Amino acid sequence: MKLTQALLFISGVTILSGCIVVASPSYANYHSQQELIIDAKKLNALDIEAGAGSLVIEGSEDVTEITVVADIYTEGRDSNDVELTLTQSGKSAYLVAKVDSNGFWQGDSPHIDIKVIMPSQLMLKIDDGSGAISISHIYAAVEIKDGSGDMTIDDINNDLKINDGSGGVYISQVIGNVSIIDGSGEIEVKNVDGNLDIDDGSGSIFVKNVSGDAVFEDGSGELTVRNIEGLVTIDDGSGGIDVEQAGGLKIINSGSGGMRVKKVKGGFEIDN
Repeated sequence: MKLTQALLFISGVTILSGCIVVASPSYANYHSQQELIIDAKKLNALDIEAGAGSLVIEGSEDVTEITVVADIYTEGRDSNDVELTLTQSGKSAYLVAKVDSNGFWQGDSPHIDIKVIMPSQLMLKIDDGSGAISISHIYAAVEIKDGSGDMTIDDINNDLKINDGSGGVYISQVIGNVSIIDGSGEIEVKNVDGNLDIDDGSGSIFVKNVSGDAVFEDGSGELTVRNIEGLVTIDDGSGGIDVEQAGGLKIINSGSGGMRVKKVKGGFEIDN
């Protein structure tokens, strides 16, 4: 009886080991490039839906077209899993850049790295899966929904709204209101001519030079604030709070962690 059980056990291990050996990895090592162009003279917005891969967007006041350069990385030349289109509907252009990345991959999985040159005056809306995002020189409203990956944004002349899952968020030079909802990752915001609202789950926050009010709802992580002309409002879970130079300060909840406050011109209120 014991011999039979031992044989069954060995057989089971052999079958399981066979399953592991059979699952050979795939390689996304084939690179191709495509360029898409659309006339933007009569457009007022660009809407982007992107999957895995980096996304670089540069606005220019000297162009009248939207130009997209896509570097595509797939398993082979004849891959049918790539969706890459640039179309127009009404006064909006729609860019879709997605590739199926399901499976077991050795090295990088399939992805599309995108670079966009667009007129600065077009509104921009992005729904991105994963990968780094870089945006600069856009002089219209910008709205971003991002899954994961670092985000760097510079020189926006309008309101900026961000809903981010994870990854660092780095923002500078915005003339307009800034709203950030963030799951996790470092946040750094500098030089905002408007109001600032940050709702953050975890990760450090550093903010410097805001002309309006600044509101922080922070779960955990260090919060450092410098030179806010308006009222600073803080609802903090855990982590240190460091505020220097503010028009006023209201702390709804300071949670746990040290606190340093210096050079607050207006009222200083702590509810708890």
